Amino acid sequence: MLEGLEPVARIAPCAVRDTLDKLDEADKKILLEAVADTDTWTANGLMTALKRRGVTMGDKAIRKHREGVCSCSKT
Repeated sequence: MLEGLEPVARIAPCAVRDTLDKLDEADKKILLEAVADTDTWTANGLMTALKRRGVTMGDKAIRKHREGVCSCSKT
């Protein structure tokens, strides 16, 4: 009955992707450009600017997305 029992791979959602899914096309483009622009935006600076506009996203999530180690890279 339990042959082949394996743990379920849990993939935590990426906060950047989740936020992008909620934005209209214009805002999505702006956020994608800001996340990619490491010369202008530190992860903490971007997090703070987003928070001021009512968008909650942690700096760690931004860093992981930038480094390609978030769940987006696993799908």
